[in-house]
Amino acid sequence: MFNNLNNRFIEECEMHIVGHKIFVRLKDIPMYLSKKTRDSIRNRYSHSVEVGLSTEYILSAVSRHLAPDVDLNFFHVGKIVGLVHDIGHTAFSHDGEVILDKMLVKASLGLDAPIRFNANLNNFRRIEKYRLFDTLPEDVKKYALASLIKRKKDMKEYPEYLYLKKYLDEAIGTEEEYLSSKGISVSNKTNKTILCQAMDLADENRYRVTDIIDALNIYSKEKLREIIIRTVKSDVRIKDIAKLVFLDKEQFEYQDDLHIDKMKIKDLLVILLNQESNAKTVFQNVMNTLSMAFNRNVTLNEEGKLVSLHKEVEELREDFQKIAAKYIWGSKKVKNIKQPFKHYFTTVAEYFIFKPFTKSLIDSVTYTKALEALEKSGLDAKKKRAEELILLRNFLGGLTNSKIMELYRAIKVEAFEKETSYTIDKKEKLVCQVSMKEFEKKLAKYHKRAGNIK
Repeated sequence: MFNNLNNRFIEECEMHIVGHKIFVRLKDIPMYLSKKTRDSIRNRYSHSVEVGLSTEYILSAVSRHLAPDVDLNFFHVGKIVGLVHDIGHTAFSHDGEVILDKMLVKASLGLDAPIRFNANLNNFRRIEKYRLFDTLPEDVKKYALASLIKRKKDMKEYPEYLYLKKYLDEAIGTEEEYLSSKGISVSNKTNKTILCQAMDLADENRYRVTDIIDALNIYSKEKLREIIIRTVKSDVRIKDIAKLVFLDKEQFEYQDDLHIDKMKIKDLLVILLNQESNAKTVFQNVMNTLSMAFNRNVTLNEEGKLVSLHKEVEELREDFQKIAAKYIWGSKKVKNIKQPFKHYFTTVAEYFIFKPFTKSLIDSVTYTKALEALEKSGLDAKKKRAEELILLRNFLGGLTNSKIMELYRAIKVEAFEKETSYTIDKKEKLVCQVSMKEFEKKLAKYHKRAGNIK
């Protein structure tokens, strides 16, 4: 049934995804800070690869816990679903998503239905448009699509994909039937497939550790050490983690009178941040090991929900979330770093959604032709505006950080020339080949030059 599939189809699909331009573009979407602010090497691409692998680990761990002959990696598509879980993201990740969604809702207030941008639902548009799952057999494709539905209630935001609800119901039913054949009674109350839950958890677990690792690019080792001492309340010990994963103890520098196995993870992290040599590297290695422990601290309950096995390990995971929520996501320091980049996205989105934009700035023949055809269509004003907003949503939703900044520079140059009637030579170089800092300096010089000419 589920797992009697020729792995060739799965391998072809994986290779098709990781080499595709729509997946490779994720390299140009850093996780939450610009590369210019010395953020970690992680971006949406590396994160997606991590989540793909972690999804498989979670499914394997839960399977082993249930029974020796159970395999929850149905159709072997766990890695595939993890790989594409963020493929619908736009530039600047969640910040870009929020900005674009708010603008679209505002722009569609007078229309029959609001136009929304939802990165999770945008996954389906990208998978369909770029035929990422076309190498899969039809039943496998349906199951993989169903397993990307994180919130069933959100489906109304993209009405064209409402048919996927049927796939979800069928997928959950098939999972329950499989488990029943193994003597395991499950009645799924989650509105998610087991695979979707595993992918969601893999996503969370990577965030739990990578946010704290990335904090070392924002805070000093001393400051992060203080944060861990203040925030981590879990008493989970090294020996508790060692039951789940291998932890290389030889890389630690600790006092001889301390019993390493009985040491709390909290104390270990503090010791690592105190080390004089390789502190960041060893700290990162241990954090990644903890991520694997979180992946294996999972089982399936009778309501079809993935739940934690060991309370103490789950408490550590929750403590990590508190650190990220207060000192990463909610930090004024991080918000100040991100503010200029949010401004770039806001400027570009406002230009295309609310202003009479120049079509030549859209470097896609598909979108420019669709917009031209829409202008000539016989649709009434409301329907035409709704269709235009959908096209603009799809265009803006596919951009990367560097493309947003390029468009920002182009928009600023266009505004300057209209305002001053001064024509800039070599505009392409100014728009495409300079840093934002250099651009601002050169544009200021042009403003001064135009003022002198007047």
